[in-house]
Amino acid sequence: APLHPVMPALVEVYVNSILVTNNKGTNEYFNQPITEEEIRRVFRNSIFGVNFDSKNKEFSPMDVDGESIEINIEKPTLASQLLLIYYLLLYEDVRLINAGTLISNGRKIKSYTTAFLSELPIKYLLHQAQKDQMSYGGLFSPLLRLLATHFPQLSLVDDWMDDQVFGDSCRHRVDINLSDMSINEAFQCIEENPYRTGKILKAMLSKNPTDIWPFAEITVKYIRSFLGDQVPRHIQELYREVWLRLNTVLPRCLWIMTINALLDINNGNAKNVTVTQENVLVDPLQVLRCDIRVFRCGPILKIILRILEASLAASRSQLSRHLLDKPLLEKSG
Repeated sequence: APLHPVMPALVEVYVNSILVTNNKGTNEYFNQPITEEEIRRVFRNSIFGVNFDSKNKEFSPMDVDGESIEINIEKPTLASQLLLIYYLLLYEDVRLINAGTLISNGRKIKSYTTAFLSELPIKYLLHQAQKDQMSYGGLFSPLLRLLATHFPQLSLVDDWMDDQVFGDSCRHRVDINLSDMSINEAFQCIEENPYRTGKILKAMLSKNPTDIWPFAEITVKYIRSFLGDQVPRHIQELYREVWLRLNTVLPRCLWIMTINALLDINNGNAKNVTVTQENVLVDPLQVLRCDIRVFRCGPILKIILRILEASLAASRSQLSRHLLDKPLLEKSG
């Protein structure tokens, strides 16, 4: 369904009514922000529902204190998901801009965590809006501006160029039934029967990115198998293309899965270590703590360099966010 042109402006008014102080009167009334759980309920019923399992939900103090509003949505539309993404990005933008004023006024304002924002399919939804700018043109430009400002790791030029290549027009249908078992069996015999592995990879390339995302975990799990000396270069390139296609859906989740799958297990300090998004934001060079064979395998090395580029951009953005979030206030008197 197309987006009503008034909706983005209404979202802006709503966000300002939460964060911006009205100096015209002595009595100030503020709306309450949307809770993380309310947002999860919308996305839980979408194609990304598996990433919003109720057992993973987290509440901030304001979530618990605030009133819970029941939301009954069977299948959220693209417009509703885009508006929620726009609300979140705009809310954080306005909150950071007014952080100094809010702190000096003693107001305790809700902040959406980086971990929560990383669960959301921001990049994928933005690409959907780009494909149908007749319906969502009024929202695409402000969304792109906010994305480039607060999530530069999701707006890398190489990523956007790759996403254009992975259009429907270049997709060749391969009639193979994909399942965890078929992928598992094909990846286990990669050196003995690379032809079988190649057929599975081509079948994955023939699908929509959201259709193969449920297989992302098992696909990344076998990334080390593609580092072998006996693996044909063509198979490694196909794997890289599949990874890039998965990268269009939930890239930040994919990056962490890939980093952990490639950790150098021969290094005694790396045993029983799991890298988190917070770790990478603090020290992006942890991406390079990987199996030494990666540096002898061009296609997989390109994946690591892509993750490193995004991690460096995310780290810079996180530092800027921290400086805005914790402003230095002048002491009076």
